[in-house]
Amino acid sequence: MPSRVNVPPSGLRHGHKTVGRATLYCMKKIFLMAALVLSGLVAKAQVEPGTFTLMPKVGLNMATMTGGEDTKMKAGAVAGVEAEYRATNLIGVSAGLLYSMQGVRDDVPQGSSKYCNDYINIPILANFYVWKGLALKVGIQPGFMVSSKYKWDDGDGHDGDTDTKDYYESFDFSVPVGASYEWNGYVLDLRYNIGVTKVNKNSGPGIDDTRNGVLAITLGYKFSL
Repeated sequence: MPSRVNVPPSGLRHGHKTVGRATLYCMKKIFLMAALVLSGLVAKAQVEPGTFTLMPKVGLNMATMTGGEDTKMKAGAVAGVEAEYRATNLIGVSAGLLYSMQGVRDDVPQGSSKYCNDYINIPILANFYVWKGLALKVGIQPGFMVSSKYKWDDGDGHDGDTDTKDYYESFDFSVPVGASYEWNGYVLDLRYNIGVTKVNKNSGPGIDDTRNGVLAITLGYKFSL
């Protein structure tokens, strides 16, 4: 009589293949569920096209006036509000009204010396949303000087200030470029305002044509209207 050969069930014969297929199937389901959850979160975070938003903001300026010698950047505050219309998922248009403390510091060996020029700026920007909450922006910014003072301190207890508004142009024009990141309604914005028009009224031999240059970082909170 021929000897009997025990043949294992097919599931056991190919056990490693069965387990592999089951693992692959489970991984596919997990990845699919994760993709659905993430897409839902991203869609919830996005502002719908056709939406108007308003954003109060406050921050810090690091300002200078190009063209001068022996100068340093001057710190100042910036605050105001910006409104945006989201035209599409990728593009928005915004306009703002900002009070901006600008000017420049002189590089002096003792004491301090600075020009404090304050403006009302109106940034008008095109915002390009390139990835989730990240936006690149560029635009134009007319500005109007509201005050100008030269302040000094000799380091020996003597100080003073002089009104210098008559020495500067009342209108300023710049080109802002920058980027922002939005998370849960909070918007961190970094931009540089490139001065186009000259700041000082007079020019000639020995007088530099100076222009504003302002690096601004702000934090705002955006809400829908």
